Amino acid sequence: MKRIYFNLFSAVLLLLATNSCKKDALMPGSGTSALMMVNGLVGSSRLYTNFNGDELKIIRFYGGLTFVSYGTYLLPNTSYLGQQKLGLYRPVDTLQGGKPLFNLILNLPVNTVNALFLTGTEQAPDTLFTTNQLPYHVPTDSTMSIRFVNISLGGNPVSVNLVGQANGSTLASLPYKGATGFKKYSARSVVDSYAFEFRDKVTGELLSSYKLEGINMIGSPENGGNKWLNNDITLTLFGPVGNKRVLLLYDKNKT
Repeated sequence: MKRIYFNLFSAVLLLLATNSCKKDALMPGSGTSALMMVNGLVGSSRLYTNFNGDELKIIRFYGGLTFVSYGTYLLPNTSYLGQQKLGLYRPVDTLQGGKPLFNLILNLPVNTVNALFLTGTEQAPDTLFTTNQLPYHVPTDSTMSIRFVNISLGGNPVSVNLVGQANGSTLASLPYKGATGFKKYSARSVVDSYAFEFRDKVTGELLSSYKLEGINMIGSPENGGNKWLNNDITLTLFGPVGNKRVLLLYDKNKT
């Protein structure tokens, strides 16, 4: 599917800056918007970005061009606004005359934080786009927020639970290309960790898990302490049947 559409199961990103998965700030400057991109496209290695869509006139591939590898996310350091073109190219498509695997036009409203999730396969590429509503954290409350996204290809909807609790007790059902809103969790020193399990809703099979550790560390992110404090986290399930994994995204980092 070459045109992105808005559907709630989101989270994903993009912009121009680093060639690696980073946990940096993602807050738009005044009058602009921020974009984050996640590569869950099964069968891909890396995807190169071209913010001119399919126009290659001023693009020099492999010459410092930003890319996002499979199973990672990209936090570009440039802000965009309004109708933004984006072409995403496989390495083989960067040759003369190559066409982008994704040729998108993104709507990036002013003062928003947006995420673009790439999913499907190279034969049938697909996307999920979200404009995120990030909650406000009162500093004295010591909270964090977590949301869940499912871009894992194939299989039944998934459920989510904390380790030791009943299946689906955190989230009863999350379909393919589904995304929840952000829910606040305590980030006080009495909390050691949160360990989440992603299961097949129908069979109860454990598909993947992710543990957020060090929540009880003393101090704020600014002084090397609790990195979760006042942060907004997305746990994204991706990958094909038999190889589903969880990717952690920082939707906002105040450090």
